[in-house]
Amino acid sequence: MKIKKEHVTAILFFGILAVMLIGLLTYKDNDPINDFLLEYRVKVLPGTPVLERVEEAVKIAEDTVYEETFLKEESNTYYGLIQRIIGKHIVADAGYGEIYKTKYDQIIFKVSKKNFRVMRSLDAVEELKSKLDEAGIPFLYVQAPFKLSDDEQQLPANKKDYADYNVNLFLKGLDERNIDYLDLRPLLRDGAKTQNQLFFNTDHHWRIETAFEATGHIMDELNKDYGFNIDSQYQDLKNYKLTTWKNCYLGSMGRRTGQLYSGLDDFTLITPAFKTSYTLHEFDYGAEKIYNGSFYNAILDKKYLVKDAPVDLNRYAVYHGDNEELVFENNLVNGGKVMMIKDSFGLPVYSFLSLGIHELRALDLRLFDRSVAKYAVENQPDVVILLYNGDTFNEEMFDFT
Repeated sequence: MKIKKEHVTAILFFGILAVMLIGLLTYKDNDPINDFLLEYRVKVLPGTPVLERVEEAVKIAEDTVYEETFLKEESNTYYGLIQRIIGKHIVADAGYGEIYKTKYDQIIFKVSKKNFRVMRSLDAVEELKSKLDEAGIPFLYVQAPFKLSDDEQQLPANKKDYADYNVNLFLKGLDERNIDYLDLRPLLRDGAKTQNQLFFNTDHHWRIETAFEATGHIMDELNKDYGFNIDSQYQDLKNYKLTTWKNCYLGSMGRRTGQLYSGLDDFTLITPAFKTSYTLHEFDYGAEKIYNGSFYNAILDKKYLVKDAPVDLNRYAVYHGDNEELVFENNLVNGGKVMMIKDSFGLPVYSFLSLGIHELRALDLRLFDRSVAKYAVENQPDVVILLYNGDTFNEEMFDFT
């Protein structure tokens, strides 16, 4: 019998699948069945409808298989290398569908149009604002930028990102409902920094330097309209120590394509060069941890500061997060209490902002499941800040109940 090349291809294909399946189940660092069950018990609560249980189980199974794929990192790396050699600007991805290389050699996913979710988010913010008004607590929405903007076409010509579209729709809604906001997009995109200076090349987050500048704009807004008196020294980069590690960071996007496709980022750590004294309370799943000492000792998570750590270590998380609830007590500043609801863009921001005020409470709604308004009333902040980037319009992040 003549062996056709299609038969060889099919045999090789199924052979590769068999090897990957065996590797998934037997590799020493993998335990997919136990991990699936653990994740299912955490995410699918008793009483969840059957259909939702099935949907969540499928999603958890997909995520588990992806995360524990045999030789995933090596496969990603060499797959990315091939994409780079053949000049591809669009890479297939299991989570985002596609990842794009922009005109600035940065990699990112695109955001779809979210009219319905934006309107739902507006309703939720308006309801939260109403409850805070009843308690006499001011509210400020802060809009962090998404990596892509409407100012120019950074993606391949036939691809469209709608992050700015969604944000503009949301801010228009805030205007119509007389809810105050601070739009950081034009303040940060004023031409002083290039796109590569504003955002990591291999991650969707802003660089630490950009987060520091954003914090200065928030301090200005608090001083101008919310009765704060934050000293301008905390906005001056001359009062800080900057430490830069070259080619040491592979961000969340880069970890999906491999560094041979995305390259590596430099990472700059910004720490106060002045005296600091903190007590930081960290709450997760009912447990509390307390950290005392300087900004460096109490706030920074040291495991992300190992100089020779693997490049895929998430150095961005060095500014402490993501936690259900954090309470920063600045022992050297007497006035100012801020409560911040935030996404991952908030990590460096709340750490820097805490330097100029006495107390900062940070909540992450992906983990915090109590009433936000009730929490505010109990703790009486001088202002509640909601800080999200342009890709955070979803039910989970706007569930304040």
